[in-house]
Amino acid sequence: MTAGGPEAGFAVDARPACGSCGAVYDPVAGDPGREVPPGTPFGGLPDYWRCPGCGGPQHGFTVAASPGASPMDARVAALTASYRLIAERDMAGIPICNAALSVEALGFSPYGPGWIGCVIAPWFLNAVLIPRDPALWADRRDGDKVEIALPSGAYRFTAARVGVLGTLTVIPLASAMNVFADQQDARAAAVLALGHLMRAPQPASQSGQPAPSDADAAKPALSRRSLFGGGRR
Repeated sequence: MTAGGPEAGFAVDARPACGSCGAVYDPVAGDPGREVPPGTPFGGLPDYWRCPGCGGPQHGFTVAASPGASPMDARVAALTASYRLIAERDMAGIPICNAALSVEALGFSPYGPGWIGCVIAPWFLNAVLIPRDPALWADRRDGDKVEIALPSGAYRFTAARVGVLGTLTVIPLASAMNVFADQQDARAAAVLALGHLMRAPQPASQSGQPAPSDADAAKPALSRRSLFGGGRR
């Protein structure tokens, strides 16, 4: 089993460098001394492989970002690439997928230990928190719960390892993607969900109910129960 897999977020010919010592992994050469044959892409490295220079973990390797790209932009681009590879390799034609949808990340902004936003894929709509430090949740296994406070309250995120990005945490927002007619419909749901997560509770009106805002009135009708049924404590 490989640690990164094609979903590691790197192109097959990428030559990532260790962030600690600068050692470069060359897929053309591989690492025969560690039983990695020539032609092995970084995403195909086995679990046991570590930096030959300093012994650092695979998630410490990065590729040079596009000129002018911020750390957030680089990490979001890697995340998008990861899920696009999964879509092409593993999910094409799977019944749970909505063929009208494609992988897209939107709304990412700095929050707490990293950056939070939404990711749309043909088989899921998730809120995703990418840590600045890829090792932040390294001790968590896939599926472990991590409680994180957002402006709207405390939520139980689920840990998910995504190659060299390390372990992310996610909140599943939709259980069936076939409810969306097209990408625009899914985007509207993502914007609504992210707005709900990142907005502090409104002061109660005289009736005891939160006063609706003009922005709420303009948003598309979408069941918050369907979006957040499994995310909150």
